[in-house]
Amino acid sequence: MNFSFKFILITFHLVLAFFICTTAIFFPKKIVGLLVQHWAKRLLQILRIKITLTGNPLGLLNKETYLVVSNHISWLDIPVIFSLKPITFVSTSDIKTWPIIGMLAKVTGAIFIDRKRKSTLPIVIQTMNEKFKVDKQSLCIFPEGSTSNGYEVLPFKSNLFQSAFQSNKFILPLSIKYKENNTFTNRASFHGSTTLFQSFKKIAGSNQIEVIINIGHPVKPAQSRKDLSLKMQKAIAIKIK
Repeated sequence: MNFSFKFILITFHLVLAFFICTTAIFFPKKIVGLLVQHWAKRLLQILRIKITLTGNPLGLLNKETYLVVSNHISWLDIPVIFSLKPITFVSTSDIKTWPIIGMLAKVTGAIFIDRKRKSTLPIVIQTMNEKFKVDKQSLCIFPEGSTSNGYEVLPFKSNLFQSAFQSNKFILPLSIKYKENNTFTNRASFHGSTTLFQSFKKIAGSNQIEVIINIGHPVKPAQSRKDLSLKMQKAIAIKIK
C-alpha cells in the first residue's frame, strides 16, 4: 500500500477517533476502552504493522492487573500496547496538546506527568494508586522518561515504581523492538528533533514493519525502589538485543 492511500485511510481513521472522543461521555469506561482498542488495532492494520508476541503473552493478556514497565521508542508504542489490552498509561503532559492522540489519551484515563516539576510526583503516584483500586486495570509506565533510538534502553527513573509498593502490585516487564525486513530498524523511533508528522511519514513509508513485544514474568516489588528499577532496566535491555 503506498503512502498516499495510507494517508487517506488515516485521515478517515482520525475522524473516527474524534467521533469516539466526543461521544465517550455517553459510554461506560469499559466500552470506551474497547472502542479505542479496536481503533488502535485498525490503525496498525492501515500502517501494515505486524505484532509478534514472545515470552509470556498470558502475563499481559490475562485478567490480572500489574504495573507494566516498558522501554519507549515511539508514539507508536502506545497504540501497539493498547491494541493488545486496554490499559492506563502514565504519559508526559506534552501529549495532552497533541491533536487526536491527546484526546484519545484523555478519554482512556491517561495520567499525565510533568517531568520538569518533581513536586507533582506524589500526586501522580497517588492517582496511580487510586486507578489501581477503582478501575482495576493495569497501568503502564515508561521509566526512561523519554524515547530512545530503539537500539538501546536508557537509564530508568525509579520514582513511579513507588506505586507498585504502595498498591501491592506485581511488576510486569515488557520490551519493545522494531524490525523491518527481518532487520532491526529505527524507522519507528520518535526522538530528537523529529516531528510527529515526520515520524508518521517514516512509519507509513514502509509495509514491512514488525514490532516484537517480549512479555516477562511478574516480579514482586520486594527490593528497594532503585534496585528494582535497575533490575527491570537490565531485564528489558537484554530482550532488545
